[in-house]
Amino acid sequence: MGIYSDFKAGIEDVFVEGDRRFDIEIIGASDCQEYLGFLSRSYSKRGCDSELIAKLHYENGNPHDSNAIRVVVSGKAVGYLSHEDSRRYRARIEQAGVDGIIVSCKAIIVGGKRIGFFKKSDLNLHLDLPIAKL
Repeated sequence: MGIYSDFKAGIEDVFVEGDRRFDIEIIGASDCQEYLGFLSRSYSKRGCDSELIAKLHYENGNPHDSNAIRVVVSGKAVGYLSHEDSRRYRARIEQAGVDGIIVSCKAIIVGGKRIGFFKKSDLNLHLDLPIAKL
């Protein structure tokens, strides 16, 4: 069956299963610390590892990156794929013939480790998105 046939199953939103490595780190999450903290619901000495679903949207009008891919969690933008990941992602999607499709994948919130009574490390989002396999 393969990933390409999965894309054709539904143009609006397709879920892509990764290998649970969560090795794609988004950029721009520093602007969404409060929201990521709300989603993770926990800070601890170990940090958090809350799993959720992220959606990837084309953002063609982005003045900083014409290939921008916005990452949305529970209806709110939390960051972007890096420039390199966006380019590779778009190339794979275009090869599949479904340019502009909204892809969903698993994501994990990392960080949030308590450093002191009032201090904690920043939160970030990592995606289980197998760009190379798309």
